[in-house]
Amino acid sequence: MLKRLVRRAKHLRRDRRATAAVEFAVILPVLLAIWAGMTELAHAIDEWRKLTLLARTVADLTAQGDTKNPMSTTLMTDILASATTVMRPFNAANAKIVISAMGVGLTGATQIPTVCSSYASGNAVARSTGLASSLTVPPGYQTVGMRYVLAEVSITYTPMIGSALVKLAKGVSSTITFSSVAPWPTRGGTTYGNNIYTEVVLPGTTAKACDGTTP
Repeated sequence: MLKRLVRRAKHLRRDRRATAAVEFAVILPVLLAIWAGMTELAHAIDEWRKLTLLARTVADLTAQGDTKNPMSTTLMTDILASATTVMRPFNAANAKIVISAMGVGLTGATQIPTVCSSYASGNAVARSTGLASSLTVPPGYQTVGMRYVLAEVSITYTPMIGSALVKLAKGVSSTITFSSVAPWPTRGGTTYGNNIYTEVVLPGTTAKACDGTTP
């Protein structure tokens, strides 16, 4: 009996028929994790790219101005509505959009811009007019008197795969916020005061040109 058990043990030790199955079972979770990670990363990059395109589109359309200054609220609503279509197939319903008409001072300081006027989508807050100490004039716009449009957009991204697992990690949010900023040269609008650069004035009850002249 003992010899028979010893022979069977030796036979099982030499048997390799289930080795591949065991190895596959061990490595499968790793392969699935890699696949899920690559899929999620590609999806996230695609949405961030679309968000960048949204910022550029809003800035470009706004920089063209309107037939009147300030621009009408109706036109700005149309611009925001039409611009969000570039986000397809992603849902842009929760995208926050802030568009501001920016100005560089006439006194020689070209690093800190001034918010001349600002407008925002319904779920965002427009910038307050005046010196924007939290911003820096982008390279290429650091010219005395320069006027440009600044679009700031953000969106909450929820992972397609693993969002439920992320919630299990204490202190870790299940969502990620993507943001994009796009400065754009003003191509429409009107000149004010002694400035040679045209300025687009966004809708607002107290919208004024950066030099204090009421449009």
